[in-house]
Amino acid sequence: MARPMNQLPQSDDPLIAFARDLRHLHKKAGSPPLAVMAERSGISAPTLSNAHNGRKLPTWATVNAYVLACDGDPEEWSRRWESLRLAGAGLSGGLGREALAHWERTGILTPIPVTDEAGLRQLLRALLDFNGLSHRTLARQAPGYSHVTYGAVLRGTRPLRAKILYQILIGCGVHSLRSQEAWFVVLSSFSGREGLEGGKLLTRVDQKYRYAGDVDLKMLKAVLPQLERGRALLISNVASYDSVVDLRTAFEDMLAILLGSLERSAVQLPLKLSIAFDQVVRQLQSASFPNPAALAALVPLALPFHPRLQTRVSQALKNAGDALRKVNDGELPISSQKGDRGSVAALVPRPPRFPTASSVRAVS
Repeated sequence: MARPMNQLPQSDDPLIAFARDLRHLHKKAGSPPLAVMAERSGISAPTLSNAHNGRKLPTWATVNAYVLACDGDPEEWSRRWESLRLAGAGLSGGLGREALAHWERTGILTPIPVTDEAGLRQLLRALLDFNGLSHRTLARQAPGYSHVTYGAVLRGTRPLRAKILYQILIGCGVHSLRSQEAWFVVLSSFSGREGLEGGKLLTRVDQKYRYAGDVDLKMLKAVLPQLERGRALLISNVASYDSVVDLRTAFEDMLAILLGSLERSAVQLPLKLSIAFDQVVRQLQSASFPNPAALAALVPLALPFHPRLQTRVSQALKNAGDALRKVNDGELPISSQKGDRGSVAALVPRPPRFPTASSVRAVS
């Protein structure tokens, strides 16, 4: 028997209300054990438990996984979570809220104007908040320094060096050289020496890392668990109409994130990779499935600093693509359809919701 949840305080606090409503969703779903939810979502049971304890706003990846494990609609919860996150940015003051709103609106992770180094640290704390990262998670994604060091730098008790700034940017998904340059320009306005060091760092960036643009890691990690459900469809060898539609949507969303990253980098691709990019876009526009080899070539370019995510995304795209192809070819049966919802042929990818390859030129 599952342990009963600790009682939440009687409070109108928005975070408590959010946790209370998560518990209501859990109860409505039949109160599935956290261990079962963890198996469904890939998020640990303790992390899921923390999501509804009302003490701290969970990351979007956790909320998304919790809601999906309880058969809820992540879209409805996303707006509430974003509202809480922006409200919680009060720790960074109005500057942090302005930065969060700018990044949400544009998707480009460049700094807004600040007047001093304290303002730059506020922006970096907001950047972590934007990506839903703790200091420990940052240290895992940017392993150049410990979580203790990152915390000290962001609090202002240790100097903000160019090398540390670079690692923070990488951990937060700021991959575009242009975006990185913008952050170092701000640093140079307070410390010419560190700004110069930042410029030297960027000139030494390996060529294979120069093609990526800024990637929305928060969105990517929210889509990834949905995409990974393609493996379950392959194993079960049967699918519902809704599950295939959800998988197709996640497939498209993941490709939009990856190809959008490359498009925003504004860096010329080598001819072979430019052909792969064009091939993926053309095949999506024609409602067919991208060549797996082309996807395998593009994933490392879009996620060059996150090898673990590269592996997960590549495998999830492969499994999802295989499952969708089987549905399209009639090899994976649809168990049920709700009403007249169209033919199986309608389950292939729709035209992409991201820029075409026209802005990514090949290098001759």
